[in-house]
Amino acid sequence: MLLQTRIILFVLATVTVVAGLLLGFAALREDALDRRARELELARLETSWQLAVSGAVGRIDQGLGRLAGDAEIARGVEAEDRGALDRRVAALGIVAAPATGGITDVNLLSKSGELLYSTDPALEPEPLLNRGALDAILSGQKLARGVRLVDGERLVVVAGVPVYAGTGAGGGAGSGAGVTGAAVAGLDFVAALDVLRRTTGGRVFAVTRNGTAFNGQSDPLWPAVKPLVRPAERSIATIAGGGRRYALASLPVADLAGGRVATVLIATDVTQAVEEQALWSVAYVAAVGLVLLGALGLLYGFLRRNFSTLDGAVKALQDLSRGRAMGYVELPAGNDEIGRIAGAVEVFRGVMRDIERSAGQRERRLRRQQRFIRRQMEALAVTLEEDARQNLLEELRQIEAETHDAQSAQSKGVGDELGLLALGFSRLATRVSTQQVQLTQMVRDLREALADKRRLISLQQELEIARTMQLTILPQVFPDLAELDIAARMIPAKEVGGDFYDFFPISEHKVALVIADVSGKGIPAAFFMLITRTMLRAIAESGVGPAETMRRVNNLLAAENEQMMFVTVFYGELDLRTGVLAFSNGGHNPPLRMTASGAVKELERTPGIALAAMPDMPFGEKSVTLETGDMVFLFTDGVTEAFNGEEVMYGDPRLVAAVGGQTNASARDGLDGVLADVARFTAGAPQSDDITCLVLRWRGAAEAPAAAVPRLSAPVA
Repeated sequence: MLLQTRIILFVLATVTVVAGLLLGFAALREDALDRRARELELARLETSWQLAVSGAVGRIDQGLGRLAGDAEIARGVEAEDRGALDRRVAALGIVAAPATGGITDVNLLSKSGELLYSTDPALEPEPLLNRGALDAILSGQKLARGVRLVDGERLVVVAGVPVYAGTGAGGGAGSGAGVTGAAVAGLDFVAALDVLRRTTGGRVFAVTRNGTAFNGQSDPLWPAVKPLVRPAERSIATIAGGGRRYALASLPVADLAGGRVATVLIATDVTQAVEEQALWSVAYVAAVGLVLLGALGLLYGFLRRNFSTLDGAVKALQDLSRGRAMGYVELPAGNDEIGRIAGAVEVFRGVMRDIERSAGQRERRLRRQQRFIRRQMEALAVTLEEDARQNLLEELRQIEAETHDAQSAQSKGVGDELGLLALGFSRLATRVSTQQVQLTQMVRDLREALADKRRLISLQQELEIARTMQLTILPQVFPDLAELDIAARMIPAKEVGGDFYDFFPISEHKVALVIADVSGKGIPAAFFMLITRTMLRAIAESGVGPAETMRRVNNLLAAENEQMMFVTVFYGELDLRTGVLAFSNGGHNPPLRMTASGAVKELERTPGIALAAMPDMPFGEKSVTLETGDMVFLFTDGVTEAFNGEEVMYGDPRLVAAVGGQTNASARDGLDGVLADVARFTAGAPQSDDITCLVLRWRGAAEAPAAAVPRLSAPVA
């Protein structure tokens, strides 16, 4: 590419960059001005909205002043006479129909905040003001003004004032003296929207806090507004509709309590402003383009005039480089760039003659160097692996072949034959270095893998010991009782689990039943399980009852719970003489009770949260009398939350059906039947949580209950 062309392209690129920067800065400035204008517009519209609310409040104050200043109203509020208040409010005629734009809601409240009168016909109407705003009115400190969400669905502009004893005179504003109650009145929210529509001259829409429109949806512009509704966002955007452009402002509406209850949207016609802005943008871009074209035209004329002499000098140099010295023309001498080029050409001719004489010497020297380097490279290649050595020798042969081909890619890239051989030597050194690094890394990785394997084997052995100890601690063999048939099993998801069950005597005629699930899995959950089980046994044997036992265990666990673990527990005490099962539930899955007829339903829930979560928490206690043949199925959430290969959960309905299918089964057979149904459902999918079940079948009270004493005196294995 000619120097003249490169200069033109360089200048063109420079001017283009400058023009781009100018356009970019102009765009940034325009964006900044646009953001500022949007903020000012939002501030203006927010002020208009506040004025609209104030206007609506002013309409409320007209009727509210009559209501609060009425002597009969003041006496009725002071005496809390609801009948008198009903009659007087009706006589004053303050309340109007919503379509008239008048007051639609009225509340009269006593000094204590009790609602004495309300226009809401509900049995227990919701007050128009919350307790905080009402207390400020009753103390005479502040009047309530703003928007309220009533009954969870209706927006009302409300205002509230104090009612003074007597005829309204009292201790004066702000002191709270003489205040006997409060009067609160409300105006339909649409009235404020009407005021806003008149003051701004725009199209007004309103949506609830969940995005449902309740005003303006009949406007033809609503289909264009609806996709841009962001209920919680204060913003302004541009939309198009009916061939016009509109600035759509979104203003969240807060109630007196500070929460967002609605969003008001105001669409203002900005078609003319947008068109003017587009025209100015086109004019600016056109001006920059004209300046760029003019600069390029001037540059082209200047370069064409000044490069004509230099073109002749370049042609002479090209002829000389091809050996055509006779074609050389005399160039003008001088101290400028052209004269200096002519002197350099004469020097170049002498240098070329010297190069021709030294070419033969250089060729012989390169051949000797090639043979030496080849021998060294072949000796070094012996240290490589067979495949790497063969690949390197093949590359060396290719390099040597290309030393005789001046047009080859490597000859052009390196420059001479010695450079090509040096390139081959560099590749050999790289292969040797890479192989050494790989071997060193492989040895290091092998050592680390052996060390990790030893640690893993040791850890697996320790976990297997912990698993065996945990399963040994839990009861595996249950006493043969005439009244009760019981079976249990725990299947941990890991080597050790956080679930546990227990069965132990607490008196001559009572036994305790426990099933629990510790948060988490693995070793921490197992240790927490052991602590919980030990505490539960120690306190339960004191005979304080299920609820008190749970309360004491919860306080002990929560006192030193730095790891913030918790455990859900179902604890019950079964009287073998009567079949009464008293129980308390600490956030655990309710057990299932199946009657002799096969009906299955959950045991009644009791108040209580998981143990160790918070100290001093109360726990409820309830009881149920078991009938002969009843089965009680206790389980952890590992049963209902078992997943199959399609990520479908086993769930409570399947468990109820599985338990219902064990009508005539013993406790052991019923347990096996339910676990088999879970296993069929999961079909080999990995177990995600510990699975623990405890099943008891009530056979009925024995004829001689005293016989149970020696069987329950010894701990359960």
